[in-house]
Amino acid sequence: MQRTLITFFLFFPFLCFAGVKDIGTPRIYNYTKSEYNAGTQNWSITQDSRGFMYFANNDGILRFDGVSWNLIPVSPVSPVRSVFCDSKNNLYVGTINDFGVLEREDPRASRFVSLKNLLPADIQNFDDIWQIHETTDGIVFQCYKYLFVYNGRQINVIAAQNSFYNSFKVGETLFVQDNEVGFFELQGQNLVQSLDLKEITRRDIRAVLRADTGKLLIGTETEGLFFADEKGIRQWKSPVNEFVIKNRLYCATALSGDYYAFGTILNGVVISDKNGNVVKALNTHRGIQNNTVLSCFVDRDEDLWLGLDNGIDLVELSLPLSFIGGRNIGSGYTCRVFNGNLYLGTNQGLYVSPLSGNNENPSFELVKNTAGQVWSLDVFDNQLICGHNQGTFNVEGNSAFKISEKEGAWKYIELNNKKEYLLGGHYQGLVLLKKENGGWKYVKAVKGFDESSRYLYQDEQGYIWIGHGGKGIYRLALNENLDSVSVLQHYTTKQGLPSDAGNILLRLNKKLYVSTDKGIYKFDYETNNFVPTDELEALFGDCGKLKTVSEDGKGNIWYLSDLETGVTRQNEDLTYTKITAPFSSLRGLFVNAFEFIYPYDEENVFFGLEDGFVHYSPSLTRSYNKPFQSYIFKIELPYIDSVVYHRVKEQKLEYEFPFRKNILRFDFASPFFANSTPLKFSYYLDGFSDEWSAWSDELYVDFTNLREGDYQFQLKAKNIYGVESDVSTFSFSILPPWHRSALAYFIYVLIVSLLAFFVVRYILFRIDRSKRKEELRHEQEMQTREEQFHRESLIAEKKIVELRNDKLRSEMKHRDKELANQTMGIIKKNRFLTKVNEELNGIHDIINSAAAKTKILSLKKRIKKEIDSRQQSQIFETYFDEVHEEFFKRLKAQFPVLTPSDLRLCAFIKMNLTTQEIATILNISYRGTEISRYRLRKKLGLDRSTNLSVFLSNI
Repeated sequence: MQRTLITFFLFFPFLCFAGVKDIGTPRIYNYTKSEYNAGTQNWSITQDSRGFMYFANNDGILRFDGVSWNLIPVSPVSPVRSVFCDSKNNLYVGTINDFGVLEREDPRASRFVSLKNLLPADIQNFDDIWQIHETTDGIVFQCYKYLFVYNGRQINVIAAQNSFYNSFKVGETLFVQDNEVGFFELQGQNLVQSLDLKEITRRDIRAVLRADTGKLLIGTETEGLFFADEKGIRQWKSPVNEFVIKNRLYCATALSGDYYAFGTILNGVVISDKNGNVVKALNTHRGIQNNTVLSCFVDRDEDLWLGLDNGIDLVELSLPLSFIGGRNIGSGYTCRVFNGNLYLGTNQGLYVSPLSGNNENPSFELVKNTAGQVWSLDVFDNQLICGHNQGTFNVEGNSAFKISEKEGAWKYIELNNKKEYLLGGHYQGLVLLKKENGGWKYVKAVKGFDESSRYLYQDEQGYIWIGHGGKGIYRLALNENLDSVSVLQHYTTKQGLPSDAGNILLRLNKKLYVSTDKGIYKFDYETNNFVPTDELEALFGDCGKLKTVSEDGKGNIWYLSDLETGVTRQNEDLTYTKITAPFSSLRGLFVNAFEFIYPYDEENVFFGLEDGFVHYSPSLTRSYNKPFQSYIFKIELPYIDSVVYHRVKEQKLEYEFPFRKNILRFDFASPFFANSTPLKFSYYLDGFSDEWSAWSDELYVDFTNLREGDYQFQLKAKNIYGVESDVSTFSFSILPPWHRSALAYFIYVLIVSLLAFFVVRYILFRIDRSKRKEELRHEQEMQTREEQFHRESLIAEKKIVELRNDKLRSEMKHRDKELANQTMGIIKKNRFLTKVNEELNGIHDIINSAAAKTKILSLKKRIKKEIDSRQQSQIFETYFDEVHEEFFKRLKAQFPVLTPSDLRLCAFIKMNLTTQEIATILNISYRGTEISRYRLRKKLGLDRSTNLSVFLSNI
């Protein structure tokens, strides 16, 4: 979040009142439209019990948590006119023709819930809800036509006699203005005429505030301010009334310490005391963004919020610090109060403003002839001497007269024993001034020393000490005539200093010290060297390198160092109390290497800044240790696009996230607004972290890959004053993954138990098996012997079987031979009979005897019958089957289409008989046998490449 701090030149009378500073301009934070990212106009302001700010904006409700802005939409077509937080922390909203409550269970997911549905049907159309108040009878919403009183369940409607122009809550009393009828008090559900305000009834009343006991302060838009009581009304004749009449009043509020803030239409806001004196006027020339103030609100820190026609401003009225000059006068190097005027020396010149004057238009005037760099302002013999880049000036009122032409006057000191002389340190050496005829005159330059002499002091022994930023420390003495250096000693690292550069010469309690990067050193006159000293540690502690110190009239020591700015106040027992908190917001604003403190008196202290000056008034007290709260707004689970909103009312509620959601982002903030630098946050995740994190201004923190378990996220904030907030907590649990869940562990235990059971069973089984083995061993020994005998028996039987098989094979061979012999005998017999038959055919042809022929034919028939003898075939088949067991059965099973002739042919072929031999046996021709073999091949499904004899041998 970017904040723009604007301070302008403004200096008011030199008096301090409790509650509001009247010197300088308070710190103002400007929040622009581009920063809060909503509409320009802001009509109403409120603050809830947690400290968050809410603004009724044209685009909705703006919520500010001290770190970031959040816009809560209410109506897409209507601007929000009013917002109010009641004593129960309920937030009510009024728009055009609607009103309701803002539900905020989820801090950044708030939503508007309309109450308009509770109204009667004939009152659904009305105008703007301009004001919202809390009364004992409920919440009152005021528009021009009606008052709507909501008691949490129903709404009571009070109609205006003419028109309700405005309403105001003063203490416990609610006042309502009917601009044609009169001024009323709301008592219960009735309006009762209050004070007789006939003179201003028809005027636009913009504010009603409590004044003195029994009086009301009534502000009108154009007629100014009035006091009203039972005796009547009277105009408040005062400077602030003139301001209000001139610039048209729009809103007002009471401040602490009997002060009032009046927001105007034309000229910003004016603050007055109870006597009507203008204490402070703020407008676009003095720090705020816009001159039209639509709303004003005092928060719980007594700071003033302004809702503007364009933007939002926060005015830190409660701080004892105020800013003077700003960029309009440049960087602040020195200042002095002299003859009722405040003189400011800057890099642009010397400016002056009277301590009293017109509070509405304070300004600083450039002193004549002083444009340029002003290095010092000191009062000597009731004359203001100005050390300037262009020389030395004597300042009188608004003019300055040059008394020395020698350029680059750093500083002047008064010599111990010669008060009529002033010794000045310049860019190149020293010069001498002398008091003559009532004024200081330039005498001469001091010879014998020509180094830059910015740090210039004289010790009690009369020696002149000069600190040079880059060359070390010089000690010198002047001659009797003061026109030249008689003694000069140069102190560097050889004389005990830790470095030649960066040494700052300081004077405190009439003693001289040298502030270095490695501590504070003092001069030892006996050894003529610088030695470390811890004399100042009791005063300043570990504050870093001291840049400048200054004592006030009460013995308090003001200081500025690398790490802090503060004051050590002297107590009655001569001890010191260090105070740093009020100045924490100034860190980083000082002019580096030209730090400046001017304690004019115990009530008014000035500091030089990069932009002007700051004034500190101890009479304005503020509690810097006031507790504040840090808040955890939401928990994001970014990798699964999920958000959990932390319910503020249920901070003890614990959340559970599955293991897949173990990447969490915590977003947080703290409603501390008066912080010139971003708040710092520290966190601790109990169950994960070892210690609190380092302070950081990051507004979120990520945790990744959290293991299962219970966690508590703890958060605290630290403001610019070093105060830590209360600790906010968020408790949650990460559930284990399925393989580490309770069910998984139950399954694991069950599996382990089963494994253990089976292992035990297995061990028992092994033991039992060992026993059985032992028992079987003896049995096996017996069995081995039996098996040995059995093997021997089997071997013998095998030999018997082999012998029997050999016998069978021998018999098979014998039968094959017999079958072959028988077959060959048949073949020979058939050949013989065929030959005989052929010879008988020849004889038959040559014989003429019929009886002989008949006899021959009879013989041929017998021969033929012998050749075709079926009995012979059956005997052959039977014998063949005995030799080749089951051959015909297998052949018929595979080829059922085979005929008996085919089977005989297969048998002959299996016996490797030739075609001629087969033809002889079958008593057919050679050609017929070939045809039979061909047909057999067809029935067996054989091609020509298959050997028929081999095929049949394998069946």
